[in-house]
Amino acid sequence: MPTLPSSEPARLRPRVDFREEQFRRLVLTKGVEVTWEMCAECPCSRKSSDLTMTGFLAVGQSASQTGESRPDCPTCDGRGYFWHSEQEIKAIVASGQGTGERRDYGDYLKGEIRVSLLPEHLPGYGDRFTMKDSVLVYKETLVRKAGVLQKTRYPIESRSLSLSTGETTLDVLQMIKADSDGLTQVGATLTKDTDFTVNAQGQIDFTLGDALGSTPAVGEQFSVSYYAKPRYYVQDHPHTHRDTREQRKKSTEQPLNMLVQCTAALEFLGGRDG
Repeated sequence: MPTLPSSEPARLRPRVDFREEQFRRLVLTKGVEVTWEMCAECPCSRKSSDLTMTGFLAVGQSASQTGESRPDCPTCDGRGYFWHSEQEIKAIVASGQGTGERRDYGDYLKGEIRVSLLPEHLPGYGDRFTMKDSVLVYKETLVRKAGVLQKTRYPIESRSLSLSTGETTLDVLQMIKADSDGLTQVGATLTKDTDFTVNAQGQIDFTLGDALGSTPAVGEQFSVSYYAKPRYYVQDHPHTHRDTREQRKKSTEQPLNMLVQCTAALEFLGGRDG
C-alpha cells in the first residue's frame, strides 16, 4: 500500500476546543446523586465431578472446570457476576423512555435512561446506578418466611406528599395476602401500623399482625406495592471512548478525556437480578 503523509498541512484553520470545565460545572451543579456500583465477573466455577451424581456426566470422569457459576457461591449467589466499589457520585440523567409496547411478562415497559458522567467515572457493562433522591412504585408477590422481618427485593422508601388533606408520608401502598389454598379472600388486605410496620432498613416487620393472627402464615403468599429507589444497569455504552486532543492555553496538543455517556435499563426488566 502507498505510504501516506503524516506531516500537518502548512496552514491550519483556527481550532475550537471543548471546554471541559463547563461540563464539570454542569454535572456538579445540576447532576443528580446516584449510587454507582461496578460489575465484575465471579471466578467461581462448578467442577464436572459435582455433576456425576446427577447423571449429566459419566461416573469417574475427570474433575475439570465447567465454566458454569456455582449456585452456592457466597459472592455472586450463582449469577456469575457481582458488584463492588460502591460510591456516591453525581450524573446527568435524561431521556427516560419506554419501548412503547406492552410486555408479555407484566405491566411494565422496559424503561431506559441515558446517564452522562465525568471522565473519571467510566462505566462498564452491568454496572448499576441507583437513584438516591427518586422513587418509583414497585410491586411483587412474596412468600412469607420464618421470623417477623420480611425483606423485599428493594428496600422500602418513604415519600412525602402534599395533599389536599395536608402533608403526609407514604411507603407501602397496598398489601394483601392469600390463604393456605392460594385464594385471595375479600378483606385480606393488611394495614400498616395495625398488621405490620416498616423498619429503618426498609424491611416489613410483622410483629403486630403476628400477635393479632392477621398476617400470612409461613409459606403463604402475599403481594405488596411500595415505593423504592429506581435501580438501573448499564446495557450499552456508546460514548465511553471519544477522547480528543486540545491545545487551549497550552503550547502543544494534549490528550483530553471527554465526558462519557451510557444507556441504562431498569434492573428488574433487563435480566439482571439484584
